[in-house]
Amino acid sequence: MPKRVDKQAKKEAIAKDAIGLFRSMGYHRARMADIARAAGIGKGTIYEYFRDKTEILRFEFDRYFEAFSQGALGVLQPDDTPGRQLLALVEFALTHVEAWRDHCAVYMDYFSEARTSEEQLFSLANIYDEMRNLLKRLIEKGQAGGEFSQEVDPTATADLLISLYDGVVLHDVFDRSHGGTLSGMRSVVIRLITSGLFSEKPGSQTGGRQT
Repeated sequence: MPKRVDKQAKKEAIAKDAIGLFRSMGYHRARMADIARAAGIGKGTIYEYFRDKTEILRFEFDRYFEAFSQGALGVLQPDDTPGRQLLALVEFALTHVEAWRDHCAVYMDYFSEARTSEEQLFSLANIYDEMRNLLKRLIEKGQAGGEFSQEVDPTATADLLISLYDGVVLHDVFDRSHGGTLSGMRSVVIRLITSGLFSEKPGSQTGGRQT
């Protein structure tokens, strides 16, 4: 009796191997034949799962941001103050970089070339808007409750936090020689946010987490 193939599991395995290949070889250089070889399948077989490498990247792109969105929402405990929610969100985002390092590197590689060509098939605009609005709402809520300083601009601060995340991703992609850098940066980022955004140190009168 022929062995039954779990097509979804096989599709995920091929995509995983493709991400590893994109990381080492470069997305724009990789061909479907290279991906099939890395996945240990025939050149014809790979087309049973993906039409081309952009479909593979889209598949993994969706998985990455679905995990980010679900994880971000998961750390936002409704009973927490806006400050504690914000710090939990920042800590999660930086942890997410560590868990999805190869994906981050591949996306940086893809967008660095796609921005200067007509090949760009994906846009981060909606994702940035979603995160900007979430951060802005948290900051405005924290200001309304006296937890955050009234001097900060919510939109500018939200954009800065997003830029900080992008900077961490870029740094990790191009400078992995310093082991444990991301773990060390998490505590530093939390301290910087605490000193620059909070009206008082979390854990005093705000009920936030100690850092």
